[in-house]
Amino acid sequence: MVFDFSSGLSSSTNRHCNFLVERKKNLFSFSPTGSSTSEEEIDPGVEIPPQKNDFGNKKMTNFFPSPIPITASVFERGVIFSISLYASIRLVRILAANEVGRMESLDLILLAIWTWCVYSFDLPFSNKDEKLSHMIWGTDEKCYRNDVDDGAFYGTLLIPTVAAAKLVDIHRSTNVQDDINIEFFEANFELCIVMGCGILIHMFMSKHVNLPNMSVIWAMSIATILSIILIISMAKLGLLPLFEKFPWQHILFSQIFYQTSLYSIALLLKKNFTFGELAVVAQAITLLAVELWVITVKKFRLVKIPSLNQHFPSDITIFQIGLILGMFFIGIILSPLLIHSRNLAQRPAWKIKRKRVFQNNGRKWTSFALLVGTSLIVAFIGHCIQLFLSENPYFWILHYAFKTPTRIFLCLYWTTIIIISILLFTHILQTRRIYSLNTKRKYFHFLTIIMFIPGYLLEPEFMHLAFSVALSAFIFLEYLRYFAVYPLGKNIHIFLSEFLDNRDSGPCILSHLYLLVGCAACIWMQGTSVLANISGILTLGLGDAMASIVGKRYGRRRWPGTTKTIEGSIAFIIFHLLGAFVVTRLWSKNNLLPGIEEWLYYTLAVSIAALLEAVSYQNDNLMIPLFMWTLTCLLI
Repeated sequence: MVFDFSSGLSSSTNRHCNFLVERKKNLFSFSPTGSSTSEEEIDPGVEIPPQKNDFGNKKMTNFFPSPIPITASVFERGVIFSISLYASIRLVRILAANEVGRMESLDLILLAIWTWCVYSFDLPFSNKDEKLSHMIWGTDEKCYRNDVDDGAFYGTLLIPTVAAAKLVDIHRSTNVQDDINIEFFEANFELCIVMGCGILIHMFMSKHVNLPNMSVIWAMSIATILSIILIISMAKLGLLPLFEKFPWQHILFSQIFYQTSLYSIALLLKKNFTFGELAVVAQAITLLAVELWVITVKKFRLVKIPSLNQHFPSDITIFQIGLILGMFFIGIILSPLLIHSRNLAQRPAWKIKRKRVFQNNGRKWTSFALLVGTSLIVAFIGHCIQLFLSENPYFWILHYAFKTPTRIFLCLYWTTIIIISILLFTHILQTRRIYSLNTKRKYFHFLTIIMFIPGYLLEPEFMHLAFSVALSAFIFLEYLRYFAVYPLGKNIHIFLSEFLDNRDSGPCILSHLYLLVGCAACIWMQGTSVLANISGILTLGLGDAMASIVGKRYGRRRWPGTTKTIEGSIAFIIFHLLGAFVVTRLWSKNNLLPGIEEWLYYTLAVSIAALLEAVSYQNDNLMIPLFMWTLTCLLI
């Protein structure tokens, strides 16, 4: 059964009287004329999430964006295509120089051809009369955020390009350990290629195959079958040599999970993503799930995967997978209780007044049941992690976090900053001081510099684990907020509502999650260059923040077809480079500092990222850091 959480509260006066809490204002908005509900009848303790897509006086449901600007679209696609093609060429050259197998084994030629095909296919739709509208086959436009660009290029090329850059970084590094399993990363690269081809299937089917009466289950089944047929065909042609060696269970699991993720995100989180963002998120989750599958079948010897027998993930990686996927598991298992909690919070005021005691008790008992259920599931997840760590995961993480004085200091440091930030913004909300949305949002961008740069300089591995814990906590807090779990849901919702923009038009608030993931992804991928690893933090904490502030205050000349200014892009480049220079001077590990040539290439990478930030209509907190990491690994 698919639950649709994206619809707002009913406005029908025949069924019940309804009120909505606006996201930007602490005001009541009553149902249409004729309702007998008065302000005195409203229970202020009831937590009702806001009306969807309502920002001030503009309702996003009635807002249709203009067609995509041709200049910005062509330039953006040209940049993405060029980066992907350059990644292919670099990997071919490195493999040829290192004499590591045949270049066909990595499917790089397919990546270049596939990138060009996507570019050629999408370009005809970039005109003044038609807006790009690719989608997952079997879904409709209501599942995606209204935007001038659907982000199809990002959905097909971003993750494969990142995987190619990771291979380039591994092969050319002189510090690669002898026991590293190159084939695991090659297999991930082929999986990314396959997932990108799967997006192409959806793009083609949604444009040319229209079956209005077909159910979503049938559409997902057909898409999965087509993906498997494509994999078999490519493997027989020698384009996927590693996938050809994999057992059928591995291929079946990866494709079923991937297609299920695409459809689940599209249907459950309507309006939260563009088509491209949805594809990127689904591909990232699938990579985590496939790695969990690999280590599970190896641990219990369920399926033999000869090419991955030497893959031994670190304890931190195992804990990370358990934390992140475990949070999604909690949401799935406890969904009946979470939905019940939201339904209680959506009760009309006049019904609540008659049964106030019963209503409050029901919310408290629901919260208690959620607490017990969460505790049991966390205990179960901990037991599963223990099977792979061979020790109690709770004792392991406590021992790891407090093993050195530096880690203890970082924990206290982060806790202090978080408490001060929450108290500061709570005070601002209570005093009703008016700050622009841009100022409030960019404050948290600067906060990433204060929190994450010292952590990375002092304890890089600890930051890897800390980001995983933080992401899991953010996902759980979003459960509490959206499902109005008593008593924290209301306060979390009020706090986060102060930072919404027009991209937070779906049921979930994802801006803070994107900000965290954008900073964390570059560290999670563990590049060999310090500039690559901190590129996400500098891109969002300094580059993007200063580009927005300078562009809004001093910007005069705009990039063609966009609202971004040239002055803002220049600020992006300058402050990003200044931050990178300071961090590398503070980085004393092995006394390895970038030379003049590295700085020139890094300046080129930052400039390309600044241009992408200026012309992109996707969520730059997620997309730009990944491209920045890719460019840094390819150029330096």
